[in-house]
Amino acid sequence: MIMKTFAKYDFYIQLLILIIGIISIFIMDNSSIGGLSFHFIVGISQLISYIIKLFFKEEKSILFIIYGIFILPIWISLLLLILFKSQAYNLLITIPFLGLFYSPVLALVYIFDTYKFYQYQK
Repeated sequence: MIMKTFAKYDFYIQLLILIIGIISIFIMDNSSIGGLSFHFIVGISQLISYIIKLFFKEEKSILFIIYGIFILPIWISLLLLILFKSQAYNLLITIPFLGLFYSPVLALVYIFDTYKFYQYQK
């Protein structure tokens, strides 16, 4: 029952946050800041959801695994950039920079996977 409820709320929350992230692109004054706000608004909520779902006993879908393989290095690099500041800047900034291009696609993939997970729990 908890899994079913989580799946339902997770899907609708992720969808709402995606819409808010898209709106944030147009609301922000500076377009580069607006684009980054999309990445952080959507990305942080999906990361939290992903980590919670990692601990479920349910079998993980291939989309879920692909999402993790591509998105976790971005967050790890950003964390290391914060911790080590400029010592490894050139190396660590490459992964998040590349993520700017493919993470919007992964956001849609994650929402689709969340929808499939919700349908499976019904």
